[in-house]
Formats: sequence, structure tokens, C-alpha cells
Amino acid sequence: MNNEPEYTAAIVGCGRIGYSLALDKKREQPASHTSALNLNPRIKLVAGCDTNADALDVWKKANPQAETFASSEQLYQNKVPDIVVIAVDEKNHLEESLLAMEAHPRLIILEKPVATNMKSAMKILDAGRDKNIPVLVNHERRFSNDYILAKQCMEKIGNLQSIRASLMSGMAVYNPREEESGAYSLLHDGTHLADAVLFFLENDSLSGLVQSGEREKGLLWKALHLKSGKWHNSLLHNPTVSGVMRDENRCVRQMSAHYSTDACPDVSLFVSGRSKYFGFEIEITGTLGRITVGNGIFNVETREESSLYTGFYSLKKNDDIKAPKKTGYFSNMVQNAVDFLDGKEKLRSSLQSGINALAVMEEIKDCLSKA
Repeated sequence: MNNEPEYTAAIVGCGRIGYSLALDKKREQPASHTSALNLNPRIKLVAGCDTNADALDVWKKANPQAETFASSEQLYQNKVPDIVVIAVDEKNHLEESLLAMEAHPRLIILEKPVATNMKSAMKILDAGRDKNIPVLVNHERRFSNDYILAKQCMEKIGNLQSIRASLMSGMAVYNPREEESGAYSLLHDGTHLADAVLFFLENDSLSGLVQSGEREKGLLWKALHLKSGKWHNSLLHNPTVSGVMRDENRCVRQMSAHYSTDACPDVSLFVSGRSKYFGFEIEITGTLGRITVGNGIFNVETREESSLYTGFYSLKKNDDIKAPKKTGYFSNMVQNAVDFLDGKEKLRSSLQSGINALAVMEEIKDCLSKA
């Protein structure tokens, strides 16, 4: 007989990432919090809430076993779930995170980005510490089988020479008029890009960041530093920003941020808001090979004797390393939550790692604001 406990869960925000992406037939499923929670046998989805009555009605029809509420306040007055998922717009992350912490769940799953700015993110961090409530941030590539395999393969490509990360979309890279909403790609998908690069740069021992002078609170906390009143990420810090293009409304439509780190001497983040397609790709080049991973892309090339030139070596696709058939990004995230509550695993994408990625993007934004 299986004596493993069942964990209850509630979703705050039953819209796109909360529910409706499960209806996209082209996406790998599960692709929403609702579907991923429902597919895990250790989780019972007991409630959902949304201020949009139409969205809530659609969600209820798909989840008749769960109760529905028009606000998170109503939810917490009636339910105390083990897991609270916050899947609302980023401008509401701070408010909803603090409300959820008042209900004392055992775990909060927070959609990326952590918040629209570092000031709000640090309030969430402080509240979580005060109430001893852990937060898992859904930076999905830390759970994705292809990215996990790519990191494992880094030992095959020798010493790192460069990392090139690119994000292509039609959304403005930075729009100063959307500071409150966070509706620009540096935040919307940009923290995914920064977090994925940090994932590859981090030591496996890096699991948790310390403001200078404070006692140690974990190695990831050590990667975050307060300087001149601003938080900076020491793994990716002090970028050289170039290639900036703005539209007629002064919104940034293209930019590159360049870094030199101890782990890799040449790291660049390229973000475009001029593209007529969506793309997300990271190329990692070493002294013995190259790894390319991204949306629908996985390739590992290693050094072999050249078939083109005598006495030379070339890169050739390593056919022994196959791309995973499914990335499992959403189901792996939910399973990590279960394993964490069981005491078997640490959180693979913690609140601290999410804040680290936000710090990278906020520093880039500050550079763009001054330009």
C-alpha cells in the first residue's frame, strides 16, 4: 500500500499559463500549471481563483472537482492548501505573494519573473524568510530535460570560450512607459534567458545568494551584491551594452549585453523586439566542441579528425547524444515541488535564483535608461 502523502494545491490566476496553454495542440503537454498539477498523482487540485469571471468559469468547467473563488482573499478564507501557485500578471506578483504567505502554505510556486523590479522582489524574499515559506520560481529551463542534458554535456566540450544567448520576438525589449506592468521582453521572457545562462555558468554546488557583511545564507545568495544602492549579480555584472535600436516612441527594439566572467570570458545576451518570429537559443562554445540548445533545437558537436583538411580537426555532430523526446519542463517542475515537500530534493529553481536573473535584467535596463 502506498503511504505517500497527497498534497493539496490551489491556483491564483486561471488564464494563459495557469490553464489555457493546455489547449494548445502544438505545445508539448503539460503546458500549464493546471494540467501539470492534475497529472501528478501526488497532488490534488482543490481550488482556483481569478478576478476574471469568464476565465474562472472556463476553468471550473475543466476542473469540476475544485472550488472557485473570485479573489485570493476569499480563497484563503476557505482553504489552506499545501501548495499555492501564483500565475497572475507580473505587476501583481508582489501583492499576491504577500497574501499567499499570510495563509502559510507549505510551498509557493511563483511564475517568472519574480517581480517587476528588485525592490519588490526583495520584499518577497524578506517575507518568505520571516514566515519560513519556500518559493519555487517557474524558470522552466532548469527543469527541462534538454537543458539538463546540455549542462551535463559541457564537460565534453573543454574549457568555455563563449556563450551566446538570443531572444527574438516582436515585443519591445524595454518600454519605460510599462515600468509598472513589466510588459516588455527584458522581463517577460528575458529573465528566462538570463536564468538559463546562469544555469550553465553556476557551479553544481551553487544552490542557494549574502549581502556583503552579512552571515552566509547559501552560495546563490553570495552571487548577489548591493552596490551603490542597487543589487547586482556577480556572475553576470557590469555589462557593456551595444547595438541599441529604438523606435519612434523611444522604446528599445534591439540590444546586446556583453560580459566577461571567471567561468567564461565571453558571454552575450542578444534581445530583439524587431523579429517577425519567436526564437530562444543558447550556443555554448568550448575548446573541444559546441552545444546549441533552444526552442526545438538541440545539438552537440565535438572535435574529430577533419574530413576536409589533412592534419586538422573539425567539429562534427555527436550522434551518440540524442535530444530527449520530451523536455518534461512542466511535469518535472511539479515533481520537484513534490520531492521538495517530501524532503527528498532541494528546489531546482529557488526564489533566490529567480531574483539573480531579475538582477541581471534590471542592470541592463538601468544601462538602457541612461543611454
